[in-house]
Amino acid sequence: MRFFVAYQLITVGSFFILLSVCGQSDDFPAIYDSERDKSVSPMDAQEAASRMTVPPGFSVSVFAAEPDVQNPIAMAWDEQGRMWVAENFTYAERQQRFDLSLRDRVLVFADNNQDGIADSRHVFADNIQMLTSVETGHGGVWLMCPPQLLFIPDADGDAIADGPAQVVLDGFEVAQDNYHNFANGLRWGPDGWLYGRCGHSCPGRLGVPGTADADRIPIDGGIWRFHPQRRIVEVLCHGTVNPWGHDWDANGQLFFINTVIGHLWHMIPGAHMKESFGESSNPLVYERLDMIADHYHFDTTGSWTESRDGKANDLGGGHAHIGMMIYHGQQWPQRYHNQLFTLNMHGRRANVERLERSGAGYVGRHEPDFFIAEDPFFRGIDIQLGPDGNAFVIDWSDTGECHDHTGVHRHSGRIFKISYDHISADQSAAKDRRVTSGSVVHPAALVKPACLAATGPLAELWKQYQAGQTTPDLLKRLLRHENEHLRVWAIRLITDFWPLDTIMGPLPNAHYPVDSESLAEFQRMAREDSSGLVLLTLASTLQRLPLEERAGLARPLMQRSDFANDPAYPAMIWFGLMPLAASQPDTLPSLASECQSPQLMRWIARALTSQIEQHPRPVATLLQAASKLDPELQLAILRGMQEAMRGFRKAAKPLSWDQFAALPAVSQQPDLVRELGMIFGDGKAIEEIRAIALQRDADMKTRIVALQTFIDARPPDLRKLCESLLGERILNAVAAKGLATFDDVEAGQLLIRNYRRFQPDDRPLVMELLTSRSKYAQALLDSLDSTQSSIAVTDLSAVHARQIRNLGSDQLNRKLAKVWGELRDSPADKLQLMDRLRHELHSDRLARANLSNGRLLYKRICSQCHQLYEDGSQVGPNLTGSQRNSLDYLLSNLVDPSAVVGKDYRMQIVVLKDGRTLSGLVATQDGRSLQLQTATDRLTILRDDIEEIRATSLSPMPEGLLANLSANQIADLFAYLMHPQQVPPAQASEANLPE
Repeated sequence: MRFFVAYQLITVGSFFILLSVCGQSDDFPAIYDSERDKSVSPMDAQEAASRMTVPPGFSVSVFAAEPDVQNPIAMAWDEQGRMWVAENFTYAERQQRFDLSLRDRVLVFADNNQDGIADSRHVFADNIQMLTSVETGHGGVWLMCPPQLLFIPDADGDAIADGPAQVVLDGFEVAQDNYHNFANGLRWGPDGWLYGRCGHSCPGRLGVPGTADADRIPIDGGIWRFHPQRRIVEVLCHGTVNPWGHDWDANGQLFFINTVIGHLWHMIPGAHMKESFGESSNPLVYERLDMIADHYHFDTTGSWTESRDGKANDLGGGHAHIGMMIYHGQQWPQRYHNQLFTLNMHGRRANVERLERSGAGYVGRHEPDFFIAEDPFFRGIDIQLGPDGNAFVIDWSDTGECHDHTGVHRHSGRIFKISYDHISADQSAAKDRRVTSGSVVHPAALVKPACLAATGPLAELWKQYQAGQTTPDLLKRLLRHENEHLRVWAIRLITDFWPLDTIMGPLPNAHYPVDSESLAEFQRMAREDSSGLVLLTLASTLQRLPLEERAGLARPLMQRSDFANDPAYPAMIWFGLMPLAASQPDTLPSLASECQSPQLMRWIARALTSQIEQHPRPVATLLQAASKLDPELQLAILRGMQEAMRGFRKAAKPLSWDQFAALPAVSQQPDLVRELGMIFGDGKAIEEIRAIALQRDADMKTRIVALQTFIDARPPDLRKLCESLLGERILNAVAAKGLATFDDVEAGQLLIRNYRRFQPDDRPLVMELLTSRSKYAQALLDSLDSTQSSIAVTDLSAVHARQIRNLGSDQLNRKLAKVWGELRDSPADKLQLMDRLRHELHSDRLARANLSNGRLLYKRICSQCHQLYEDGSQVGPNLTGSQRNSLDYLLSNLVDPSAVVGKDYRMQIVVLKDGRTLSGLVATQDGRSLQLQTATDRLTILRDDIEEIRATSLSPMPEGLLANLSANQIADLFAYLMHPQQVPPAQASEANLPE
C-alpha cells in the first residue's frame, strides 16, 4: 500500500534534514575521521572475525565490511531476504553533536549465491541526516531521523523509491546535552504496529504532523508504537536511560535492553521504569519498576562508570548494552532457542539471558557469554536473526563511543555472520528446501518480528489479526482459552485501540471504545483467572479505561492476595489508579478497604495524605476503615502517611487520627506516630525541614516538598540553602524559585552561571525568572552580549522578550534590541487575519494543496531575499533551517513581519548624496561599497555616494505579502513552505500567479 502524505519540516533547532530517495549521489560528502590518535586503526575485518571466540560448532564470517559499509547503526530484513543497513555519518563529537555537512545513507545488501557474503550492494537513499534506524514493510521503507519518522514508498519492492519521503510522525526531540539518547529502533510487532525506542534525556511530544501540542503524547524514555493504517501513536512505557534493543519472545512478550546500569526490562504497557537519572514527570509515581535481571554485568559495589577497560570481564563485560535478539531460528542447538542475546559494548561480547516466568512476570537469569571480540574497535550495535536461522551482528567500529571520547572514526564498519555449522541431516535437508530461485525463504524473512515464524495458535492469531480476519466474538471466546498467552493477547487485541494514558494521565477528549461485555469478562478474569501474567495484563489495561470504569476492574484485582507482593503487579494497579487519586480521591478509600497489597496500600495512603489540605475527607475515611484491616495493611497506611508528610512542617489533624494511632499494630511504631502527631499538632521544627531538603538519599518528591516548605517559611538562611542546591537537577528548579525571591544582580548571575545544570524542561522556567526582575534581565542581556554566555540567544523566546519589555526600562529595551532584536505587538487587524488563516490552514487543507504551485509562489514572493533548499538569495534568514514546521511562526512572519525582528535583519535606510532614499537589507559591505537588497533588486552602492545610513526597528520584508493571493494560493504557499523537501516546479502558466 502507499502511505499517506504529510507535510512537515524536518528540523532540530537550526539543523535540517535533506531528503533524497535516489541512488548514490555523485556529490556524496567525503567523510572524515577526527580521532586524535591516527596511529590506531581497527583490525582487518577477516582477522577480526577469525579472532572472535565463539562456542564449539559456531564460526564467524564477514558478510560485508568497509568500504562497502561504514558506520552502520541499524539493520532490517525485508521479505526477499535482503538486509537493509542504516549508515550514520552525521553523529559527531559531544561538542558538535551532529556534523550536518555530512549525510547518512541507507544500503541494501543481498547474498544471492548463499555463501554468507554479500554479493550485491545498492544505495537506496543517501541524502538524509541523523538516521538511527531502518525498517521495511507496508509498501515502503521507514526511517527514524529524529525529530521525525519518515516513510519512503517502494510499493513494488525493487529498492528504488517510488516517490519523496513523507513525514509520518514528529516530536522526537534531540537534547542539547545527552544527544546520544535520541529515538531509534524501528521494528514491527506481532500485532502489526511499528515499535520504536527513545532515551530519557531526549523527551519528546509525539504526534502526526500538525497535531496541536495539547493533543501530543509525551515520552520520557521508553517504548512507543505507531499504527500504519490508523495513524495512531502511543507511548507504551516511560523511564530507563537509553533503551537500544528490543525483541519479542515466542509468546509475544516484549523485552528490551537499556544501555546504562540496569540492562534487562519487561515491557508492560503503562509501566514507569527505573534507571532514568531523575524523577518521573508524574508526581504520583512514587516507585518505579526495576529491571527483571537477577544480576548485573559489573561490580555494583563501585560506580557503574568504573566497569570499562576489562574491569568487569568476569561479570559480563560492563554496564553498556546495545542491540538485542531473542533466538527464534531452528539452525542453532536447542539450548539457545528462546534465549535472549545482547551486545555488551565495553565487554566486546554478547551476553545471554535465560527468560523465566516468575510471579506475574519474568526474571532474567545469567547464562555464559556467547562470543567475545578481540578487535579494540569492535562496537557491536545490533544483532538480529537472519533468514537462514543464523545471527548477524553489525559493528559500528569505533573506539570513541559510549564515554570513550577519543574522536569519531567513520571509515570502517562491519557486518559479521555467526553460523552454527554442525547441523543434523534433517536440518540440512530443511535448509536445502528453503532455498529457491537463489533466495532464502526461511519464515523469519517473510514475517516480522521473527517470533511470527513460529507455528501454533498464537502465531495464527497474530497473522489473522494483522490481516483483519479476527472478530470481536472470536477474541472474547479466547478470553476463556486454556492457554494463558492466548488469553493475554485476547485482552490486548480487544483493547488495542482504547487509548493508553499518557505519562500525566488520560488523554483529553479521548474516545474509549469500551464495550460492557468485554469489561464484564475482564472483571470475571480478575476474580477467577489463575495466571499472574493475565492479571498483570488486566492491571495494565486499567490505563485504557475511562476513569469511571476503573474502580470496577481495580477492585477484584486488588482483592487478589496471591500476587499482592509481586514486583510488578501492585505497581501496575497503582499506575492505573493515579488519575483517580488526582481527580477523584474520594473513590480510593472504598477500594483500599479491599486491598491485599501492603505496597499498594502505602501508595494510596501517601497520595491521599499529600492532598490532606485540599481534600481532608478521604484520609479520614481511610483511617476510619483501617480498624478492619490486617495489621500489615494498617502499618502500610501509617508509612504512606509518614512519607507524604515528611516535607510538611504543619498540617491539620485528620479525623479518626487518634483512633487510628491507638490501633495495636500502629501504636507499636511510636517514632512514626510521634512524627505525624507533631505535624498534626504544633508543627515540625524548621531545622528538620532543612535537613530533609538537604538529605541526598531521600526521596526526591519529599525533598521538593520540604524545600518548598522551607521557602514558604522564609528563614534567614533561605538564600544559602537555595544556592547550595542549584547543582542538583530537578530540585534546582525549586531552589531557583527560592533564590528569585532576592532582588539583587548576584542572584540573577548565579542562575545564569548554573543554567546548563537545569534539566531542559526546567530551563524555560529559569528564563522566566531571569526576565521577571530588571536586575536579572540586565544580567541576562549582558551575558547574551558576551562571547562566553552559558545561555544561547535562541533560548530567549519572544515571550521572554516581551516580558523584558514589560519591565518598562528604556535601557533594557535598547539592550534587548542590540543583543536579540526588535519586538512589538501586532495591530488588531493583523491579529484577526492570523486567527482567520490559522483556522483555514488546517492539516487536511494543507494536505490537498498544490505544492508545485507553492514553489512558484515562493520563487516570486520570497526567493529574492531568502533561500530554501538552496534556491534563492542568502540575504534574509535561510528558511531551510527555520521554524517552518510551526504554522504560527509562518503566520507571524508573513502577516506582520515587523513584530519580531532579529538584530541581524533590521531594515536599513540609505540616504544618497543625490537626494534618493533607499531602504532594504544590507547583504554585504566592505570599506568601498555595500550591497543593498531592496524589495525588487540588489543594488551595489559606493560609500562615497552615501550621505547617511540609519538602522530601523522594522523588517525589510514588506507587509501585505498575502493581500493579492487567493485562498488556494495561500494554502499552496504555506504547504510548500512547510513541506520537508523540494518539489518539482509547476509551469508558470499553471500557477495563476499574482503580478
